[in-house]
Amino acid sequence: MRVFRRPVAADARPAGCVLVLLAFSVIFAVTAVPALPGVGAVLYLILGLAGTLLCAAGLVAAAGRLLGRRPVLELDEHGVRLPAPWPLPRARDRFVRWADVAAVVLWSSPVPRGRRAFAEHLAFLPTPESAGPASPPSAELLALRLDDLPGVASTQWATPVHPGWDPEAEQIIAEVRRRGLPAMDARTR
Repeated sequence: MRVFRRPVAADARPAGCVLVLLAFSVIFAVTAVPALPGVGAVLYLILGLAGTLLCAAGLVAAAGRLLGRRPVLELDEHGVRLPAPWPLPRARDRFVRWADVAAVVLWSSPVPRGRRAFAEHLAFLPTPESAGPASPPSAELLALRLDDLPGVASTQWATPVHPGWDPEAEQIIAEVRRRGLPAMDARTR
């Protein structure tokens, strides 16, 4: 099973913000040119060019992630792969074998925006043997009281669940259960 992220309406807001910043950066650079070689003009030119380069790079990276066909999650007969986001190379993917997965949990955490919003996450909890000493328990997962699930409460193999996932998180949980692993849906609705 390969999970892809389709563009959704909520993706327009960050792209619009970056476009506005890009426009202001270009304005900074263009208005500085007639006033050269003044110190203030040089500063405006440097800031405008830096902002233009950073905003353009951010737009290219965001467009590549949304429009590219790189999956955000892969489940196959060998295990779970969390692909590195574009433009990072696929050599940076994270992989965990099914034998090293004790359970799977889908949970939500509040987003600090001043309104009632929740961010969803999907975590593949490692077995105690495969967790190792480098992965301390996650406070978020410990708060869910996962006493019924085996495995270590670690976000080492976690990924955020974005709107537009195809297939959706419920279908991923069903696939995990089909493989005989315990799975828990602990989302706040």
